[in-house]
Amino acid sequence: MATTFSEDELQPISIPEAIESVQRLIGEIVRKNKTLVDYYIHPKPTPTEIEGYHPRLQVLYSRCEILAALEIPKLTILVDDAAALVSAFLLPVIDQLLNAVHGVQQIFINHYDRKLEYREPYSAVYDALECRERQLKKFQGDQMRNPQRRLPESLTPAAPSAAEQSFCRFAVAFTNHRDHGKLAHVHPEELFKEEREKLLNSDGAYLSWDCPGCAFKLRYHVANSLAANILATDDVRSHTSVPEVEYRPSFLVKCHLYQRKSEDTDDNFTQHSRRTSDTTFGNDSRRSTTWEIPKRSSTIRRQSDARNPRVSNSFFFGGAKKTKLGLTERYVPVRAKSSTSTSKYGCPFCFVVGKEYGHMDYEHGRDLAEHIAAKHHVGRAPSALMLEKYMVGLDGRCAENVRRWDLNIKSK
Repeated sequence: MATTFSEDELQPISIPEAIESVQRLIGEIVRKNKTLVDYYIHPKPTPTEIEGYHPRLQVLYSRCEILAALEIPKLTILVDDAAALVSAFLLPVIDQLLNAVHGVQQIFINHYDRKLEYREPYSAVYDALECRERQLKKFQGDQMRNPQRRLPESLTPAAPSAAEQSFCRFAVAFTNHRDHGKLAHVHPEELFKEEREKLLNSDGAYLSWDCPGCAFKLRYHVANSLAANILATDDVRSHTSVPEVEYRPSFLVKCHLYQRKSEDTDDNFTQHSRRTSDTTFGNDSRRSTTWEIPKRSSTIRRQSDARNPRVSNSFFFGGAKKTKLGLTERYVPVRAKSSTSTSKYGCPFCFVVGKEYGHMDYEHGRDLAEHIAAKHHVGRAPSALMLEKYMVGLDGRCAENVRRWDLNIKSK
């Protein structure tokens, strides 16, 4: 084999360059296989031991294509140590290529020409693969030892402009196993009819996961104390219109976009005090302002609601009724939707491959599920990296180090 280099002599390589080099080497392996088959075997049938390497090489090439489609700058915004993680998924491909090269060469040496042991027709490819392997391992070590590397949530602005849609920095933190959400109990009067029926059938309670950085809130059902954490809840959601997709509330938390907190301009609300809180991510901090409102003994309504006869009648003239739970149900005025955007969720699988335009505007979980069923079904599943990071199961099967799925995509 060719000369090896020490760690200091290895030239640095970027992830896109490494992927492109591995793809080129796979093509070189295919050409050498064809050359040897034409020289030693043709026109006789090719043995299955040699023919079986071709589909194996095709699978490895497709894995490289999937990794090449990932945009590292966008992935860096969502995932811890994105470049090092991509290299970790590329290294097994190189390892399998090294085994394939060694195996097919030994077949030709043992059954067709002993002199090939000295000629080493695959030596240049083998040495190039070994070099890429060492370069990637060195790259991984340098990335992990870098004291100035930043967490992905610190790369996201605390309050993006109204014109752009981006994942909330706390959604990114949640994806990387840093849960900063605040929990609150959801009063039964605030539940929808379906949620009240679920409480009647299975008991338990509803909790709300409130994002500390934006106005996003998500309620989920808790059946027992072990499932009180949103990461452990057994609340699985599905929709009749999308039978091939089911998900847990934690997946929606990972996909939620930054939502501006509405500013109530009602004159009945007076500014009582102002306090500033800092939330720190690594070396980056975000400053947010909250308002404390004095308690009022009377019912507070917006002035616009006071002029609405429907709202007035609901509050004062028979607007309340008893439910099965024995609770008082009344008409609660709903704030009008913003005229700018009602998007709550985005698709991270489209975002990391540069297709975020048109895939970052889903108002409900059902809308996101329909998109996933159409664009990311089992036949066109996201990359293994995204499947593992977002805890996605395919027909209930997850990656080796994923205990349970947050999103399950079933075959049609």
